[in-house]
Amino acid sequence: MTNCMADKIWEQIEAAFSNAKQGARLGAYTTFKIGGPAKYLVPVKSVDELKQALTLAHEHSLPYFVFGGGSNMLVADEGFDGMAIKIEMNAYSVADDRVIADGGILTAALARASIDGGLTGFEWGIGVPGTAGGAVRGNAGAFGGEMKDVVESVDALVDGEAHTFSNAECAFRYRHSIFKENGGIVLGVTLKLKLDAERNGLKKMMEYLDKRNKTQPKGAASTGCVFKNYEFSEPDARWGNVPEEFLAKKRISAGWLIEQAGLKGERIGDAMVSDVHGNFILNMGHTTAADVRALVLKVKERVAEKFGIDLEEEIQYIGF
Repeated sequence: MTNCMADKIWEQIEAAFSNAKQGARLGAYTTFKIGGPAKYLVPVKSVDELKQALTLAHEHSLPYFVFGGGSNMLVADEGFDGMAIKIEMNAYSVADDRVIADGGILTAALARASIDGGLTGFEWGIGVPGTAGGAVRGNAGAFGGEMKDVVESVDALVDGEAHTFSNAECAFRYRHSIFKENGGIVLGVTLKLKLDAERNGLKKMMEYLDKRNKTQPKGAASTGCVFKNYEFSEPDARWGNVPEEFLAKKRISAGWLIEQAGLKGERIGDAMVSDVHGNFILNMGHTTAADVRALVLKVKERVAEKFGIDLEEEIQYIGF
């Protein structure tokens, strides 16, 4: 792309989006605090603005990606040579036993809103990083709950058109939904919960928060869990004494596998496997995306050597 063409594209973006930026460091917008600049950063506050941003990207053959809270993603040190579209729609309402929310609201904030609205069933959402849109896309879960358990319907933009998907049409399974297949952008979600007649929701939420604080790292920046837990049909003798809870669910905690492989505290540069929870990689101050990527590969190699298991990342790589 010539400088003249880049200037012309920027003029169009700047005219349409007053908060757009050129060369903004994406690390400032992610929970990992890692990543180089985006050629263009475009925050959108409505569906119309989102459509307009996508149209500009398509017209100029610009690579693009859409994000919300910036969790579960690792941006390359070189940045992203295209348009980063940040969803900033975050309104919600509570009606009877339902919560209707924009995809850009933080999942933890939505959990608190459900409690404030006198509802129960989504207290576990306090332990999920990122936005509701991202949580739906990845069927996020915590403390035994998953989005598939509470979603009634999802509004999403697919190929430029808005559609409403029922729970069944979302095709939820472990850390997956139809939106990972069709490229849909989650615009909003309706959760169907239960009335909390005894108002125990706040107590449950505080219990989840206490558990999270005891079992997950605090202080250093991270992107949340790096790897998916491993699903299996039959156990392998190489795994040794696997906890009964994993055998019953036919799903082994990635954190447990990493711990058993002796990788807690493993470090490359300022990227470190948490010594509290093995499925977290921490930014200990000045780490690079390259260091994190190298540590991810090291973890995968060590787990594969010890258990014959190929761990799959939850995180999305941007700009690699």
